[in-house]
Amino acid sequence: MIDDQSRFFKALGDRTRLTIVGCLLKHDHCACDFSTVAGKDQTTISRHLKILVEAGILRYEKAGRNVIYSIKDDKMKETLEKCGVEEVDSCCPGSLMDADAKKNAVRKNYGKIALGVVQGCGCGNLTNEQVASSIGYSPEDTQSFSEANLGLGCGNPTALGEIKEGNIVLDLGSGAGFDSFLAARKVGNTGKVIGIDMTEDMIAKARENAKEYDFVNVEFRLGDIEELPVETDSVDVIISNCVINLAPDKSRVFKEAYRVLRDNGRMYISDIVLLKDLTVEERNNEELICACVGGALLRDDYLRLIRDAGFNVRIIDEDQDISKRQYSGYPLESLKLELTKK
Repeated sequence: MIDDQSRFFKALGDRTRLTIVGCLLKHDHCACDFSTVAGKDQTTISRHLKILVEAGILRYEKAGRNVIYSIKDDKMKETLEKCGVEEVDSCCPGSLMDADAKKNAVRKNYGKIALGVVQGCGCGNLTNEQVASSIGYSPEDTQSFSEANLGLGCGNPTALGEIKEGNIVLDLGSGAGFDSFLAARKVGNTGKVIGIDMTEDMIAKARENAKEYDFVNVEFRLGDIEELPVETDSVDVIISNCVINLAPDKSRVFKEAYRVLRDNGRMYISDIVLLKDLTVEERNNEELICACVGGALLRDDYLRLIRDAGFNVRIIDEDQDISKRQYSGYPLESLKLELTKK
């Protein structure tokens, strides 16, 4: 009895777990909801949920691909209410934007970029050419595909990656096609590049650019990188340039990447990660979200999600100077990685 009480009070002695319990006093939730409500990555949330279940506070059941959590029973609800645990509404002040709101904000903003209404993602005053040069692209790259270079990256994954002739390459968040076209030159006519983007205007622009540059080995598909429209075990190499930070559920992105890669397939990433956490206000700021800052994870949390998905990870480079060049001094870096499917 004493041990049970000790686990109970210890489980409630954490702000994140109190938030989770408060949400469940309101109504049941899928496990994936709590990242948005509590502002933590999915791995951290899973750890908190396990503690609450082991303490006898929560129970769960599977519903298809989802896991639904609820308070264990009515008696436990009464106990929690007597202990002063309050209901939490995920829409209350201080909570984060939900996943759909984030995606809509990103889709709207990047649609404007594709149409030329605004330039760049709002991460500085550099021109598209200056951004490309500062993150590793050559003058030949930018001159060859100037219409596709929108100044949106934080690295050059095609330069990092070992892309061979005949490879099938997948570009996550392909935008106007800049990295896809660079990869297409490497795979040749015997290979293929598939670009995925969730913004219709970006897909349209990329397809126009493919025609202009006369590429027949590149295909652009409208889709969500959290649920890739790509067959399992069909891709040799994945590249992604400053895009995964924009996805609300990064864990799903890495699991999907693992699914579509062939055995020993590789993934090359340039992405923004945080070196210090942001405030709730900063994480709710649409401009910061679209500028690859507001939705970024802490560096170690980001790496943990990758390993949890099953990848071996090699850190190629960490560019902290990019914070001053492009991101107004926010505590972040551009992380360059090579992932290998075990």
